[in-house]
Amino acid sequence: MKSNLNGVIYYYEWFSGYCPERPTILCLHGFTGTSQTFAGSFTTKFSEHYNLLAVDLLGHGQTQVFVHPYRYQMDCLCKDLVALTDELGLSSFSLIGYSMGARVALALTLLFPGKINRVLLEGGSPGLQGSFARAQRQRTDQQLAIRLLSQGIRPFVDSWEQAPLFATQKQLPRALQMKIRKERLSQQPLGLACSLWYMGTGVQPDFWSNLSDLQPTVTLVVGEYDHKFIEIAKQMKQRQPKLTIIIVPDAGHCVHLEKPTEFLSVLQTVFLKE
Repeated sequence: MKSNLNGVIYYYEWFSGYCPERPTILCLHGFTGTSQTFAGSFTTKFSEHYNLLAVDLLGHGQTQVFVHPYRYQMDCLCKDLVALTDELGLSSFSLIGYSMGARVALALTLLFPGKINRVLLEGGSPGLQGSFARAQRQRTDQQLAIRLLSQGIRPFVDSWEQAPLFATQKQLPRALQMKIRKERLSQQPLGLACSLWYMGTGVQPDFWSNLSDLQPTVTLVVGEYDHKFIEIAKQMKQRQPKLTIIIVPDAGHCVHLEKPTEFLSVLQTVFLKE
């Protein structure tokens, strides 16, 4: 389904339908992904407890790409997502965010705390601290964006898939690897470039100092082999001791695809506990 949100057309989908008696979880995908990354066995099994709403974030999937670049900024995107939930009659909802989607979920939680119930951040971060680190990341993302626009999507994806962050995905069944690759190749270069330029880790707000303000229950999910994000999760908990960290054994950055059974167990722990 599609909706015009503040002048931008967004694609969204209810997995396993919508039931007004059930609470809703908004699922937010990672960079180069789409809402379909959450269309798995764990989604089907968990939908008896929650409505699962997934959105193609700006610049990705079937959501509009050719819009004013400033619309890609984090605060604009968050306002669009809240507009969608308002349009759907959701006075409050929970969040699952993966990687880039986890950064968006954290921003949503901080900007609209009264809307959010519970939050699961999978392989996410509050951004970068310090002007040097931010400037360095901005340069890296700018180079990636230029490569996207000059070389096209396939060379970019070929290189992107070799990043150490995704090394554990090479152990996935071949059919699933091809599904993930097809999803990445379906993206439009301009959309990904604008996402990097205006919503990348180097340009998004630094939310580290805001972690102490978190009001909803927030759980950080990290794969055992995702060492960088395990360290980030530990640093986040130092800032906000109320955060819960769950480390999933034998998994890398993308826990929900690498270990769907274990991820379902995490969902049950996070969202079904009293």
